[in-house]
Amino acid sequence: SKLLSIGNDAEGGYIETRWNMVGELDRLPWKPRIDVIGRTKFWYSGEKGQEEEICDGDSRPVQVYFYDEMWEIPAGLALLQLVTPAGTIANSNCASGDDVIA
Repeated sequence: SKLLSIGNDAEGGYIETRWNMVGELDRLPWKPRIDVIGRTKFWYSGEKGQEEEICDGDSRPVQVYFYDEMWEIPAGLALLQLVTPAGTIANSNCASGDDVIA
């Protein structure tokens, strides 16, 4: 998997990531590959300004209490990737923004 982007919305209390998940099934004769781009939002709780004190030991750590995941293609198309040769079905409906974070 590759992390494509990450952002923090401190006011909204969440962190959003965009990623590319890839898994190859080389033992099957048609060598399918699941290749999906998606986004995950993680909502966290904790006191404001506490993010810097996570490793302090004396303060309550910031904790993820909810997350939401979305794929850029329908789940059915992702499943079709498992029954077709690798590269047959695109991993995203989007054409841009696929740069990986260095």
